[in-house]
Amino acid sequence: MNILIVDDQPSVLESLATTINWRSIGIDGVYSAASSHAAKEILDSTDIQILLTDIEMPVESGLQLIRWLRGKGLETECILLTSHTEFAYAREGIELGVADYVVQPAANAHILAVVKKIADKLTFQNTVMKKQMAGEFTDHEMNHAVEHFFKTWPDPEDTDHFENVLDQKVSRLNELGYLCEKTSECILFLTVIDQWFAVPLSEIECRRRCARIIHSVFSAVNGQASTYSENDSHFVTLLFLPSFENAEDRLGKLRQQIREELKCSVSIYFCLTDLPSLSETVHFVADVVPKEYEKADTGVARLYPSAKYRNLDLAPQNYKSYYEQIEEYIRANITMPITRQDMSEYIHISPDYISHIVRSIAECSCKELIAREKMKYARSLIETTSTPIGNIAVECGFDSFAYFSKVYKSIYGVSPKEARNQVRKR
Repeated sequence: MNILIVDDQPSVLESLATTINWRSIGIDGVYSAASSHAAKEILDSTDIQILLTDIEMPVESGLQLIRWLRGKGLETECILLTSHTEFAYAREGIELGVADYVVQPAANAHILAVVKKIADKLTFQNTVMKKQMAGEFTDHEMNHAVEHFFKTWPDPEDTDHFENVLDQKVSRLNELGYLCEKTSECILFLTVIDQWFAVPLSEIECRRRCARIIHSVFSAVNGQASTYSENDSHFVTLLFLPSFENAEDRLGKLRQQIREELKCSVSIYFCLTDLPSLSETVHFVADVVPKEYEKADTGVARLYPSAKYRNLDLAPQNYKSYYEQIEEYIRANITMPITRQDMSEYIHISPDYISHIVRSIAECSCKELIAREKMKYARSLIETTSTPIGNIAVECGFDSFAYFSKVYKSIYGVSPKEARNQVRKR
């Protein structure tokens, strides 16, 4: 594996290239360049897997270098060297698919850890690819494994096993090179073949080529995708992106590229979701969409498996901003009694307007929203700590243990004591 380090300061460049033990993380080739022009010559002539580049350089910046690299279709993983004052560049970096940032000055150990994370992902992906090419995994086995992995995603209603199984699933995704956390957002989309303009491809070949096109469209923005086929015309994809801005435009580009390369027309239905909600979304996309949704006029349609996602997307920007502040206030004061008046004074809008916004977005009252957030916090303490339940009730701002238990059971279907006992039996 090769790394290219780009920095216009000779002392910094030499230090990065010679004082870090790159071989310890599987990097054998270390290349260096003092300018974007010199870096391009190396990228044109050498297979570079990882680019570590400074942002601010004379003539051409590191971001301009990455834009050139993406324009050539190179899938090199990119890491930016930056400073605290340069985070205005973060937005552009995300659009270009930058994998990570290193804030300077940084210790060699930190730089090595950031690069190792990317190197490990590439190593794993290469291993899987080699095994598949060697015939250790057939296409059918790969498809079945991916489908089973997502269709057995834990259901939040299964309070006995949800957290444990979610931990296992997310850990496995990271082992497979998908960099995510338990709360990560993602896109799940269904690609439906509507009409062939040539001899139809087999299910295996169509899925393989769709997956390759998806990779080519989203790799430029550091997207990570996994696709399985439901049948010979329905393909489900889980997609992680650093930013979900312009996601619909990119799906439109994907649709056009599939049309051109596979000679067929497709419709794409997508949902923005998160990993805790993925089970509901997988079944919604796989089972409900094909039956109940007509072909989108533009060929790309956004769907909403929950009211909150739909309402947030359709709400005016000021509603979104206020709702985010409301949730932020509740979580920051989760251990205190909270009223509409408290939130009103924090956000500087009237209590009635607070209620209107909550009802519009969450489709519940302020009291219900506060209770939900407090019970989420209580549940995490019940399942991950040995804190007495009475103390947890107090920590969540409840004076009455009986009322705390009643609210908890109304949301999760079991009492706090029963939830604790279930944890102990695992």
